Parts: sequence; C-alpha cells; structure tokens
Amino acid sequence: MINICLFGASGKMGKAVILAAGNDDDDVNINNFIVREESNNLNKNVGEFHFGNLNEYAFASYPNKDFDLIIDFATRNDIEKRIEIYKALKKPLIFCSSGLNESQINEIKNLSDYFPVFIADNTSILMSLMKEAAIKTKKILQKRDYSLSINEKHHKDKLDLPSGTALRLCEALNIAPERVDSVREGDDESYHEVVFSTDYGDKLQIKHSGNRNVYAVEVINIAKWFYQKPKNLYYMQTLIEDLHE
Repeated sequence: MINICLFGASGKMGKAVILAAGNDDDDVNINNFIVREESNNLNKNVGEFHFGNLNEYAFASYPNKDFDLIIDFATRNDIEKRIEIYKALKKPLIFCSSGLNESQINEIKNLSDYFPVFIADNTSILMSLMKEAAIKTKKILQKRDYSLSINEKHHKDKLDLPSGTALRLCEALNIAPERVDSVREGDDESYHEVVFSTDYGDKLQIKHSGNRNVYAVEVINIAKWFYQKPKNLYYMQTLIEDLHE
C-alpha cells in the first residue's frame, strides 16, 4: 500500500486526485489531506466537502498519519511555508505546482539533496511526447524559413500566465514567453499547441489537450513509478526514458 499525503486537497485538482486514487486498481491510498492554515476548509470533513458523504478524514494543515510520499497540487500561495514542511517531513515529493519564480524553483530542486523530488508542471506523458515532437520538428526545420508560436488555454481560475508548461516549451524551443498566446476561460479543459508556419501557407500544429482527470490519473501513475526511488531530482523526461528502456 502506498499512502499519499496530498497538498492542495480542497481544490478542484485535489478532488480529481482523490477520485483517481479511489478508482485505481492498485494499492494507492490518500490518508492526509492538507490545506493552508488560513483555509476556511481546515478541519472540514473531506468526503462531505467534495462528495456530500461523510468519511473518516478531515482537512488538516499538517500530516497526522504516517505516509510514504507527498503529492503537491496546491497553488503557489504560501510556497515558502510548504517548503519548510517538506524539509521537516523528509518524504519523497511529487511537486506539481506552477507559477513559481526562479528562486523558489531552485529551492524545490535543492530538496533533492535530502530526499527524492519529482518536478512536473504537467503530469501527462503525452504532453511530454508532444514537446519532444516539437523539439525534433524545430531541429529538422533549422535551415528553413518559418515562424514558430505557442498557444495555450486553461480554466479561468488558473493563476499563472503563461502556464508553467508553456514556459517549459519556450525554454525547449528557445522562444520568448511574450510570444505565447494565453487564454483563460471555462472550468476544466486545457490545451498547449505549437505552430510551425511558412509565409506561403504551409502549417503544422502540434497540440495536446487534457483536463483535471487526465493529470490526476497520470500523477497516480507517477506515484507508483516514483515510490521507493533513490534520492535524486526527477522529471517527466526521466520517467519516459525509464519506460523506453
């Protein structure tokens, strides 16, 4: 049994992860549901809050049951406080928050000196493969005259703009974040799209679409792969390379 401590447990993504863990056929269990100390949901019953049915768990600001690893889907708010909690717990961390500044990201990376850390702005394997396809396409076209742009869409409540995934695409393709066209609307569906085009009408669109359920199911899959990995820093590419071997 893999027992999971979930940060950001009262959010929409938290609810999706709870559902994905409950629907998983393997031995995965969430037994700590963490929210901010200032949250209005602190001490509320998790089952009643999300699903209208009482269960044995309540939202807490600090883990109160033994567990094996952390999944963090909380917003960037209070990240410094969460980093101090990670240090105190010394448990493997799957970090899925986005919108952090460079200093905060480096703090998360440095935690891998003490325990395993998996950083994933986007938990979808297909999204990672989409990025690799875009990188390969750009390399093939390096001697051709073309334009390159990135489009992305997320739900209306997403704080960071462009998204963390879009920024990683910018880094991988060496284009400025200002060239990302970002849309914030709706409640769930999201996409990232890389567009290669010429001035004579030739166009290639490489696109990945997903939703909270996709990212929740995938993070549970990551947890099963990541469980009992040695101390190190891991990314989606690490997972893909391991699966490819």
